[in-house]
Amino acid sequence: MVVFYNYLTYQKSKKLNNFTSNKMKKKPHLGRNLSRIRLYYGMKQATLAKALGISQQAVSKMEQKNTLGDELLLKIANIMGVKISMFKKLDPDLAQQNINDIEKNSDMGLIIELVRRLVKNEKQHK
Repeated sequence: MVVFYNYLTYQKSKKLNNFTSNKMKKKPHLGRNLSRIRLYYGMKQATLAKALGISQQAVSKMEQKNTLGDELLLKIANIMGVKISMFKKLDPDLAQQNINDIEKNSDMGLIIELVRRLVKNEKQHK
């Protein structure tokens, strides 16, 4: 009975380790993350394309790619005013945390806080 219990415990821990290691190995889809961040900032593909000196269709194709080069990501990050790590660490499963990270890592956070305060003040003066 003890051997059977140990076997079951081993199998459960093996499944758990496989699950966590697979989750940890999962690389982000950089194209989708680019799209998410671009949309968060309200930037159109055409605007990003113009800043990069490429066509809007090229940006569209870029957003469908799983991987993007670091040099390209650095250019895009500079244009958008974010850190390159934003593209690599963005996880849609942790959406609220990602929004908080965006707010903390850019001027957008200051703008969002200012808008929140303005809305709060407006409500108080009505």
